[in-house]
Amino acid sequence: GDNPLYNEIETNGTIVAGENFYSYMNQINCSPKLANSGMSESMRINPDAIKQISDHIEGYFKFVISTEADIKEIQDTYIKPFGLMDHKIIIMPGVDNRKDLAERTAFLFEMTKKYGYRGVTRQHILAWDKVTGV
Repeated sequence: GDNPLYNEIETNGTIVAGENFYSYMNQINCSPKLANSGMSESMRINPDAIKQISDHIEGYFKFVISTEADIKEIQDTYIKPFGLMDHKIIIMPGVDNRKDLAERTAFLFEMTKKYGYRGVTRQHILAWDKVTGV
C-alpha cells in the first residue's frame, strides 16, 4: 500500500488481535510457549489467535526447543491442529549461555536436517553471553 514503513510485530499468540489489525502488518512473528515453559496449555494456546496469525501470508511461528520431544509437541499441538505450513516454522535452541551455545546450535541443526524446519541460533548469546539490557 501507501505506507512506506515496514510493520512487523512479535507476539506469543495468546491474544486475538482486533479486527483488521494484522492487515496493517507486513510480518507477524509468533513465539508460542511449549510445555517446557512451565505454563499450562490453556495459558499458552489460544486457537483463535493462532489461526489469525497462520492466516497472514507473512505469519511465522518460532519455537524454542531443548529436546527432540519438543519437535513432536510442536507438531502435535500446533502444526497438525492448525494446519501450519512447514516453511512458516522456525526453531531456536533453548540456551542462555555462551558455554553451551555451540553444542545446542549443533543440536538445532541436526533437528533442522531431520525435520526440514528453518533454524536460527541465538546470536545475542554469542555476542553478550548472559548480559541483559544491551
